[in-house]
Amino acid sequence: MSTAKWISFSLYLFLLLSQFSVLSQQASAEIYRCQLDAQKSPVFTDSRFKCEHKKAQLLSVKAPINIIERKVLASIPDLSQRDPSANFPDDGRKYCAPVAVSNSLSTAMGGMPSTQQIELARTLGSADYMATGTKGTSPKQLLQGLERYLDTHKTSQPSFYKSKLEYRGQLSVARKYNRDLDRQAELPWLINGIKQEKHIWLNIGWYQTQANGKQKRIGGHWVTLVGYEKLGSLKDGKGEYLIINDPATRGGDNQEQLTVNMTKLNGRMGYQLMNQASMPKKADMAWLDGAIQLAL
Repeated sequence: MSTAKWISFSLYLFLLLSQFSVLSQQASAEIYRCQLDAQKSPVFTDSRFKCEHKKAQLLSVKAPINIIERKVLASIPDLSQRDPSANFPDDGRKYCAPVAVSNSLSTAMGGMPSTQQIELARTLGSADYMATGTKGTSPKQLLQGLERYLDTHKTSQPSFYKSKLEYRGQLSVARKYNRDLDRQAELPWLINGIKQEKHIWLNIGWYQTQANGKQKRIGGHWVTLVGYEKLGSLKDGKGEYLIINDPATRGGDNQEQLTVNMTKLNGRMGYQLMNQASMPKKADMAWLDGAIQLAL
């Protein structure tokens, strides 16, 4: 068979198998090779009745099917907290929360040039709102500061009138942000939030293994959640990823895909975030400590 004909067959086979991906755990398709036509070219089909003279050679094909479910909010920018032109306090070392939130708000406000977004991040981190300091920004500071910002700017941004903030995670916040006292930001909750195009920020904890085998939190970080991907066979259902814009990286069009691994941290089940680029070298694990969602 010539290279061109083999490529055509491979493409046909791929398209045919893809039809079975949502119908079964493991696809099984019958492919027939018809007798040669007048030009001596093989003909392939999924039905032996389509072959002339009913002469067909059955090619049994069984292949594991990978499914992909993916959504990315591509319009959300990726400002870097270390951007030299921003001149954030302390060179932006602790400015991850204001920058992560500014990524989302700039989109909600119709988009803005980077110079304007830098001013937005600076405003969010100021003493009037999140009061970001030498220890960074806690979930409580982010929630209260962001709510204050939304309230004071709702006249110019009508969508802010219907804003709703929700937190799930390990730290204590005002009950109005976590009415059910959910201690875990569950993956389905995050994925549903992206599907509804909510604005979401992940609070990542960095942990180091101690001599007694326990994990100690040695730092943390805020990132903007911009998407998710589910990849795996229908049989095992494995393969879930969160897609983020990380303020600690160089910014620009550099979305980061984190593998989500459900495991235990000091005896508690939760989500380990694999391959987290900005995790310090002295840390052994990046952990999803919590998350905040904003609906507008």
